Amino acid sequence: KEALERERKENEASLVFAKGCSIDKLISLFFIGAFLGDIIETIFCYVTAGVLMSRSSVVYGPFSIVWGLGCVLLTAFLYPYRQKSDSCIFIAGTVLGGAYEYICSVVTELLFGTVFWDYSKIPFNLGGRINLLYCFFWGIVSVIWLKLCYPFLSRFIEQIPKKTGVIVCRVLVVFMVFDIGMSGLALARYSERQAGNGAVQSRLERYLDQHFPDEKMKEIYPNAKFV
Repeated sequence: KEALERERKENEASLVFAKGCSIDKLISLFFIGAFLGDIIETIFCYVTAGVLMSRSSVVYGPFSIVWGLGCVLLTAFLYPYRQKSDSCIFIAGTVLGGAYEYICSVVTELLFGTVFWDYSKIPFNLGGRINLLYCFFWGIVSVIWLKLCYPFLSRFIEQIPKKTGVIVCRVLVVFMVFDIGMSGLALARYSERQAGNGAVQSRLERYLDQHFPDEKMKEIYPNAKFV
């Protein structure tokens, strides 16, 4: 009887899209986090600075890759500890978030020669890449995410029909790979133009210059600084 009950539950689970902390669940959370993160940052900048500016990481769509990957990392690393105390999750999130933001800053600078944020004027910063206050924000976000947001979003995602969810996930992944690739090319070309190396030598460079001129890139990445 116990074996039959276990088999029944396994069969039911196999029909659920993105059950548990699966790859499809993490992909879904990435896109949700990337979209909401972009919207939240845009609103935050408007409220605090009175300026409506793009906070997107890519050239197509309102998606913040930093937020999307942050949601994935917080979920993947902290999921086993979701039953732990808030203080434990806060400390883990503070350390993990700070390390993640520092690595993102280094990687984007090495790849594109571009600095997207600079905390040099904020106390207790490390090379302008991270600061203690924002690390604490990561800790707070970790608690809110794991205790409130994740359970709600997880249930919502698992209610999506399995076939539909799988197809949508695959399409979104292909789209994001293309979006990130095109964004990287556009940023690299933008950096070349800023460095005075904007002479057109190929069809790709001509295409990038036509579709992603300096004016458009400044709109998408208003805080980008070239080093």
